[in-house]
Amino acid sequence: MSRRRREPHHPGAVFLVDKPQGPTSHDIVRDIRRWTGLRRVGHGGTLDPLASGLLPVFVGVATRLNEYLAPYRKSYEATLLLGQATDTDDSEGRVISREAVPALSAEEIDAALDQFRGEISQVPPQFSAVKRDGVAAYRSARAGEHVEIDARDVTVHDLRATSIDLPHITLSMSVSTGTYVRAIARDLGQALGCGAHVTEMRRSAIGPCLASDGHTPDELAAAADAGDVWSLSISPADLFPEWPHFHLQGEQLQRVKRGQSIRHAPVDGWDTALAINDANQVTAVLRRDQLSAATWQPEKVLSAS
Repeated sequence: MSRRRREPHHPGAVFLVDKPQGPTSHDIVRDIRRWTGLRRVGHGGTLDPLASGLLPVFVGVATRLNEYLAPYRKSYEATLLLGQATDTDDSEGRVISREAVPALSAEEIDAALDQFRGEISQVPPQFSAVKRDGVAAYRSARAGEHVEIDARDVTVHDLRATSIDLPHITLSMSVSTGTYVRAIARDLGQALGCGAHVTEMRRSAIGPCLASDGHTPDELAAAADAGDVWSLSISPADLFPEWPHFHLQGEQLQRVKRGQSIRHAPVDGWDTALAINDANQVTAVLRRDQLSAATWQPEKVLSAS
């Protein structure tokens, strides 16, 4: 029986990809596997094929840091078409209703948006990756089945109309992880009494990382052809610039690699920190001991001894 060859250890890197409309997030992951020659690759938040913008892609052991992006706000710009609702809540779907668009003022639109600001309860779209009984909702939706999806609590930190040219509205928003822009469009259309769906969407930022800092797939492909794709990657530490960074050497670094606690001065307001080696590689995520402020325990070790 053949045994699968173990992939060599990679210290971890992140590619900030400026995804164009068209490819799926998985398409980008597949391409980066091919360009880097590594299988251990994952993205930091799905973008629909219709959507463009920032897609962080983690490579090697950096994939273990993916979950720490979750608390960061995500920023989007989205253009909505009023007067039509679709089964996917975007322009790739089938139109399921048409209504006349009323002569809405900017004040009326802002008043309608106000109900979607702050902490809200939101039902994800039928065509989404939310699982019900172990099956992704979009699979059931494609089979013509209606899936009862539970509402979830999300936070909309900022939501405003930046352009109104009826029947189109462009929205700018900053939201928590798990928020569906398409659901905001759907629910706003219902609130305005005419239906709506997303025609364009772009993710402009995740926390401190901007889409403008990213590289297009064409740029990454050209760098890969030139044997220089790694020059377009960043250290995972750069994703978390505001976290405390403990640059460790010698015995302290070895202790962390062995999963043992270390002594380090506490940092006001922070219970987590990154252990960084001399090569600016993330060795571990550390968590402060609740009983001893100057004791830090490895929560996740990326580079073992």
